[in-house]
Amino acid sequence: MTQPLPEDVTADRWLSDLLGRPAWKVDARTADLAAVVDRTGSGFFFTRVPAGEVSTLHRFESAGFHVVDVTITLEARAAEPLGAVPHLGIRLARPADCEAATTLAARSFQWSRLHLDPAVPTAVADRSRAEWVGNFFRGARGDALVVAEQGGGLAAFLLLLGPADGILTIDLIAVDRDRRRHGLGAACIAFAAARFAGVETLRVATQAANVASLRFYERLGFCTVSSQYVLHLHCG
Repeated sequence: MTQPLPEDVTADRWLSDLLGRPAWKVDARTADLAAVVDRTGSGFFFTRVPAGEVSTLHRFESAGFHVVDVTITLEARAAEPLGAVPHLGIRLARPADCEAATTLAARSFQWSRLHLDPAVPTAVADRSRAEWVGNFFRGARGDALVVAEQGGGLAAFLLLLGPADGILTIDLIAVDRDRRRHGLGAACIAFAAARFAGVETLRVATQAANVASLRFYERLGFCTVSSQYVLHLHCG
């Protein structure tokens, strides 16, 4: 008989399939971490701890978890960032964009929590970004995908969640390495802010290690609203 999951643990099927082993999200409020690992068995465990909760951080570290990332969440008023930015071939994605978008995603990231975890092969981390945006085309993730065409190909994309309660969340953004610093990322965000009704706030999360990303969002008028430690445990 299969033992029920502890209430403070959630199976992450997407990560399980990606890593080829069980993956579990652990609630930061979990009291008995050893019991959680014992009941779920071997696998990959992760949690997020608000940066101000140092005692919680130490408790997870004592249980064998390691910090791999500090996630910074930023927000901006939708009416304030960017100003007038040309659309530069910006449009909503079409089904035919799937292959180009996934190819771009697979080669555009280096600072995600999976890329920063030395126990995760780079090829797996790259595939995670490709599958992430690919899930939009499969109807499994995201509410809209904005793309930018340049030079006859797909040069950037912006995956969005919402808007919900006036908040439009940037779920994933990528710009081709050879076309960066030409305003494509800003143009995609400006297009999204203007395209969807009822958007009051833009929200995004990025990594503290990704200084270029933080500076990019700050230039667009985003301000930090929260931060979290991201911890991983590879067990068994």
